Amino acid sequence: MTTALIGGMPCLLHSSRRWNCSSGIKCLAIQPDPAYNLEGELSSFILPLPPSPIQFPRKNLNRKFAVLLMRSAYDAADALDFIAMDKFQMKFWKLRESEVESYTLQYNPLKVKYGDLTDPLYFDFISFAQFATISNEMRNGEYEFQERNGADGELQTVRRNAHIMNSELPVAFSQRAGNLIYTKLLQGFEGESFNAPRPCPMNSDFTCLIDGSTKLIKLFVDQGYALNSSVEVIDHDKKDGLKLRIRLLGSSTLWGMRTLASRGASVLTNFDGLAMKSFLEASSKTASSSIRFTDTYKEETWTITDRAVE
Repeated sequence: MTTALIGGMPCLLHSSRRWNCSSGIKCLAIQPDPAYNLEGELSSFILPLPPSPIQFPRKNLNRKFAVLLMRSAYDAADALDFIAMDKFQMKFWKLRESEVESYTLQYNPLKVKYGDLTDPLYFDFISFAQFATISNEMRNGEYEFQERNGADGELQTVRRNAHIMNSELPVAFSQRAGNLIYTKLLQGFEGESFNAPRPCPMNSDFTCLIDGSTKLIKLFVDQGYALNSSVEVIDHDKKDGLKLRIRLLGSSTLWGMRTLASRGASVLTNFDGLAMKSFLEASSKTASSSIRFTDTYKEETWTITDRAVE
């Protein structure tokens, strides 16, 4: 394993995308193929270096919005039935405990308000721990297991959809989590309305997609998820579709996303990207993206085309 500069960013070069451990760095187990693309032609062989702590103040999040994001991810994992959720909670707690001391020291003398989802330092940490656990457990996802349910902890046998292979779980999870987030933003959550953009009608022009994408990203900013955002049209034509560059400055998951990517995780805490893909697909489009990070922002380049008629 060696270090190189790719696009001005220090990266670790690996012979395989799935091997992600290096001396002195905590790491996840070997992972399935990721459900995201890092920008650059060599991204299949590159892992970014672990990030430094965020060096600037970020917004406090709306508590209900933060709960919506975390619960959507939990529910998506639960629905895919690759691990008993009582076992998942234990694994989640253990991973959290193994990371909390080093995270606290990173941000000293700043105080992380552990347990307070409105605190961006805590939300960055706890969402990272949730996705790291999900990523780890998908690697050896179970197809049949016993799960405790209810106040009495009654054991029930759970059988997973045998047609979803473990290697397909990251994409399935990302799609399901994105759909849950977008649906809650549309329908409201715990009595709060978010005024999310509705899907564009089939065969609508690019204007609806651009306006809807801009509105959805602004919603995340308004809820304290980021300091500000920009949506730039790179290209659009009937043949090649629409290309957008979306940038979020000071995202509340910036450290967690970069850390997960540096450890080769198969899913990222890219909540806005998950919701964006769901919006675009609900608008009868096919959407793919690539992600680039800096110390201050996340930039996602989207390619949006008409969905093929079957």
